[in-house]
Amino acid sequence: MPLVHVYVGDNDSDPEFVGNFDFLPRTGEYISRQRDDYFKYFHVVEVWYRSKGETDDYEACISVHLRD
Repeated sequence: MPLVHVYVGDNDSDPEFVGNFDFLPRTGEYISRQRDDYFKYFHVVEVWYRSKGETDDYEACISVHLRD
């Protein structure tokens, strides 16, 4: 399961959350996150991979917009 860093809008300094996905969400898809009895729906607008420094390890990142 890929670990994905989720950023809201153009802010890519602090992720909104980090989650394990069964698959990497693609641009144009929607993801939802449950908080108590309420769901937040996010539209995926960008997908990229960020290097973890000098190693060959990368982390998956997505940019989303809240669609509530």
